[in-house]
Amino acid sequence: MKSLNPIYPRPGTPAGLPRATLAALLTSLAVVAAAAAGHDPIDLPAAVSQTALKRPLSGIAVHGNSALAVGARGTILVSADAGKTWKQVQSPVSTDLTTVRFTGPDSAWALGHDGVVLRSTDSGATWSKLLDGRSLLALLNSHYRKLADGGDAAAAAVLDEVARAAAQSATPGVLSYPFLDIRIGAGGEGFLAGAFGLLLHTRDGGRNWEPWIERAGNDRRMHLYALEQAADGTLYLAGEQGLLRRYDRVEGRFVALESPYAGTFFGLKASEAGLVAFGLRGNAFISADNGASWQQIALGTQASVVDVLACAPGELAFVTQGGQVLLSRRGGVAGAGAAQAGEVTGAALAGPGQVALAGSAGARLVRIPGCGADSARIGKN
Repeated sequence: MKSLNPIYPRPGTPAGLPRATLAALLTSLAVVAAAAAGHDPIDLPAAVSQTALKRPLSGIAVHGNSALAVGARGTILVSADAGKTWKQVQSPVSTDLTTVRFTGPDSAWALGHDGVVLRSTDSGATWSKLLDGRSLLALLNSHYRKLADGGDAAAAAVLDEVARAAAQSATPGVLSYPFLDIRIGAGGEGFLAGAFGLLLHTRDGGRNWEPWIERAGNDRRMHLYALEQAADGTLYLAGEQGLLRRYDRVEGRFVALESPYAGTFFGLKASEAGLVAFGLRGNAFISADNGASWQQIALGTQASVVDVLACAPGELAFVTQGGQVLLSRRGGVAGAGAAQAGEVTGAALAGPGQVALAGSAGARLVRIPGCGADSARIGKN
């Protein structure tokens, strides 16, 4: 799962900083100095440091015994024992990363600010950069310029939006929009979703991408936070201000679903019980009819929900930004205690009763009594 606030504040400089915090600050300043010297974060590999295990993390994913976590300044952590121990690996960028997801046993993706898309084909041991804000800007301009020159008014409007966004970027020629989620199905079709309505489509497993900004039914360009695929192959999209969409393959676009909530949805979870949409202030809803109707899940909390885990058939675990884990069984909700001090930004099942967490203090493995195994887990869960 990605961070609810994918923009990390720059560290301050109060007196009496702990040694680890000071080291992290120096690393950050080194990145800023490199950028000032002409090295853009999208071109500068992340610094390898002993403090990496304590850096703020925004996303986490588990597949079998392999686990990945990503976060500030391009940090990528890997685990070969489902989150018990972690180590840092080389990252080709030092821009903040927002999301990590497995799309198969060995295939993994990491997304970030400045239009960054990284891919690994060896469970996260090594990474290559497929997109960044420079190549993304070129892709958008090329695609929509061709359509606009052919008389497509919608494409011309998007082209103008892209030009204005690029003009506001701190780095000329780099689009700063972050990607926030990715889904690629077994047949190779998939999507990348991000801030300000950013949406790309692939038919070949991510080797090539086509802009689909105008095909999301999102004229207001709400942030697109989550993609989820149900067991029947139906793909869903969620975002700001109650945005809920379902992919219509015949029409070649996302179509609107009636939303039960006007606030932001941060995520979606397809489970045996149905499709769950969750987000701000403890709001969560479930649909048993592919999004045609929704029922609210009364969690009894005002904390934002950052992830939902399928613990067992008919059992869901709701993880809040404050670290609380709430178990839902047969319509009832019970607390399983606080999982971690500090902000939690993502969670993933790591075995029976084991949950891997990402947050402001790094990655941590915690035990959640009563949360069973999910034999089908892939990705961010």
